[in-house]
Amino acid sequence: PAEPSDEELPAPCQSAGSDAAPPRACGLPPAPGAKPRRSSYYGGSSEVKVVGLDFSKHHSERERLTPESHGIVITLVGLPARGKSFISRKLERFLQWRGQPTRMFNVGKYRREAVAPEQSGRSDFFDTANAAAVAAREAAAVAALQDALSFLDRGGKVAILDATNSTAARRKLIRDQVHAASRPYASVFIEAVCTDPEVLEANMLGKVRNSPDFEQMTLAEALEDLKARIAKYEAVYETVQDSEGAYIKLFDLSSKVMANHCYGRLAKNILPFAMAIHIGARPIWLVRAGSGEANPQSPGEGDRMSKLSTAGRSSALALAQFVQRRGERYWQTAGKPKEPTLVVTSTMPRAVASVCYTTIHHEQSSALNPIDKGAIGAGWWDVECPGATPPWEAVQRRHPEWFAEWRKDPLRRRFPGGESYMDVIGRLEGVLLEVEMSTRPVLLVTHITVLQLLVAYFRGLPVEDAWQIPLPKNTVIEIQPTSGGGFLYEEHPLDHVAVAAAEAEEACPPRKRMASGMEDGEALGAPAQEPDGAAGEGEDKRKRGA
Repeated sequence: PAEPSDEELPAPCQSAGSDAAPPRACGLPPAPGAKPRRSSYYGGSSEVKVVGLDFSKHHSERERLTPESHGIVITLVGLPARGKSFISRKLERFLQWRGQPTRMFNVGKYRREAVAPEQSGRSDFFDTANAAAVAAREAAAVAALQDALSFLDRGGKVAILDATNSTAARRKLIRDQVHAASRPYASVFIEAVCTDPEVLEANMLGKVRNSPDFEQMTLAEALEDLKARIAKYEAVYETVQDSEGAYIKLFDLSSKVMANHCYGRLAKNILPFAMAIHIGARPIWLVRAGSGEANPQSPGEGDRMSKLSTAGRSSALALAQFVQRRGERYWQTAGKPKEPTLVVTSTMPRAVASVCYTTIHHEQSSALNPIDKGAIGAGWWDVECPGATPPWEAVQRRHPEWFAEWRKDPLRRRFPGGESYMDVIGRLEGVLLEVEMSTRPVLLVTHITVLQLLVAYFRGLPVEDAWQIPLPKNTVIEIQPTSGGGFLYEEHPLDHVAVAAAEAEEACPPRKRMASGMEDGEALGAPAQEPDGAAGEGEDKRKRGA
């Protein structure tokens, strides 16, 4: 018989006023004796299936792994010089910033503490025929795992085992001990696979120059010994298989990612971050939005909606010159075609206007908006902060009872009707991943409370102390990723002469300011009309002359 058209098929659910069969709830089986209904093939079946644990072995595994566990043991896997410690350090920093107590346990450190690196760092120590060395390495691995589980027992959330863990037998031992722990902990392997000769050569050079195992050796001797160690590991190496449970495989630290049985927290936080990180160099610039115009007629909204003041426009011009100068210096040594800087601002007008001389192409993100302070700060702390830190003394003076409670947990305590710092981290995570993922220079223009959290991440500071990190105005923070997984941090004051002159002019009476040749509301120069929004040659000469 001919297949009925979609129009001829009854809808899965009928309203009470339809002339079809008596109404029933969507997805429920028909009443006894009622004529079965056909579902549209193209609209999907309306049948509800209750899936039991015996329905599918793989679905059963997903149901077991998806619920939140008390903690996670992340076990690194890979040959030497594949970037395992780089991945471990990046993950430790990120997860700590996410408010999850995290600690890395480097098995090599345990080995060196048990046996001096002059002996345990040589390639013959990693020979499977060396029974004493095998026992020492096994003892180091077990000690690190026991400490990792003890850390979770004491309230930690994520323990990272940084070692080669090159055989299926070693990984089974780890997985069995994790599952036999007193509390339900999850286990996931992260395997670092590196086949790119250039990446591998860079990794080996970094290892021999920084590892205590090679301190007493020349560079040539160290490389030769490391390659001999790698060859011994290659002879017994077994890649992680699907049957071993949850894993993430990272290829060449950037080119490809594979995941197996990654659900819950693994899928939400760890996997996206693992996909974002790479070893490419690029500058990251962070800056506070420029100063805004005062609006005494509307104190509750003036700071949020105000435009740039004269001093703010001066800062915007100095920022454009800084980004152009530092960007050119980066591209001269980058060895790749030039790309435009990734510029992201909050949605506040002052932040958007702060990049008007820098670029005509930028993104706005509400994730970079300042913390929502709810009922606190209206009319006296809306967005603008005159100092290098938020006005906590004023908050304490105006709201002493709330401030006393807030100080007990400044990371998670919410402003009344507003956000906590932890809430800001939740919305800021996507921006941070975009910054980590970027392979070109990045400029973020935002506000003091958001910058405090970003600086805590890049400097590796305790996120619970971020609220008191000082961030001066008219200053660009420059971040440079390092090959070891950290960041170099520098503060660059903008052209202080031009900014100070503009601030002095802003304080002058309106008549005197008009006499100086600056009309009220007039820009200091034409906003970006050229590609990349570079400041004109005239402005650059004036700056150099000053």
